[in-house]
Amino acid sequence: MPPLPSSLRRFACINLFLLFIFLPCRAWAQNLGEMPSIDARSYILMNANTGQILAAKNAYQPYAIASLSKLMTLYLLFEKIHSGSIHLDQQFFPASVALRTGGSSMFLRAGLPFTVSQLILGMTVPSGNDAAVEAAVLVAGNVPDFVARMNSTAKSLGMLSTTYYNPDGLPHPNNLSSAYDQALLARAILQRFPQYLHFFGHQSFTYAGITSPNPNLLVGRVPFITGMKSGYTNAAGHCLVVTGTQGNLTLIAVVLGVPSFVHERRGFWKTSWESLKLLDWGFARTLWLPQMGLETASAAVSPDSVTSTP
Repeated sequence: MPPLPSSLRRFACINLFLLFIFLPCRAWAQNLGEMPSIDARSYILMNANTGQILAAKNAYQPYAIASLSKLMTLYLLFEKIHSGSIHLDQQFFPASVALRTGGSSMFLRAGLPFTVSQLILGMTVPSGNDAAVEAAVLVAGNVPDFVARMNSTAKSLGMLSTTYYNPDGLPHPNNLSSAYDQALLARAILQRFPQYLHFFGHQSFTYAGITSPNPNLLVGRVPFITGMKSGYTNAAGHCLVVTGTQGNLTLIAVVLGVPSFVHERRGFWKTSWESLKLLDWGFARTLWLPQMGLETASAAVSPDSVTSTP
């Protein structure tokens, strides 16, 4: 039998992935909301509507967060746009400091213009470090002043376990945050800038003739997923902030430090799976089980996490 074409193999893999996601998730819902095991050093599940913590493990402990740092970069860029100082369709040429930035890239090119919308997608989809540095220059004029603004904004949002050293999340001992802090930031984005949420919902992004996939493998594959951001370094492991909405309820799941793999993309599959388990359990506990007249499981918060809701 001849081998399947590569496009068919990809289609089959995606559908198998969804099959293995939804069948077990519905089984958990039927099992009276039993909390699934989450293979991560830290996680949190938050009700974005109320701020209530539904599940947590090591949620206040600071860890390396890799490109989750870009959520704060995006937050400050959204503030700049919201103020009217720059506009989504406004064009710029890349700054030299952005062009020198290594790691993941949106592939900015000298002399090739980009719009602010493209810059946002360059961070949310391929997690471009060049895009993050460019955003820092647009917002604050230079990277050091932008990083100072990142840290002051973190404090104002109550992110007490967070410090930033750069706008892109490239490895540095000062780039630390907690699952709780990242949930606070995601909630702030949802509440203050809902008009920009669609930027987090793209499966791919094309710029300079290069198409990049979104490492958040739930986007576009699971109907209720709306975003947000992935991250990976050796120190951080695989990390993911995910938002999902069913009916009037929005949940935020943050998973940090999913064990790494030699094949980086395999790690993103696993991180997406762990995050989806959290979200599906949360929706089951909050929406489905009460409607079925079943007693819901109590919130799963580990002893090393503060359980009060701010």
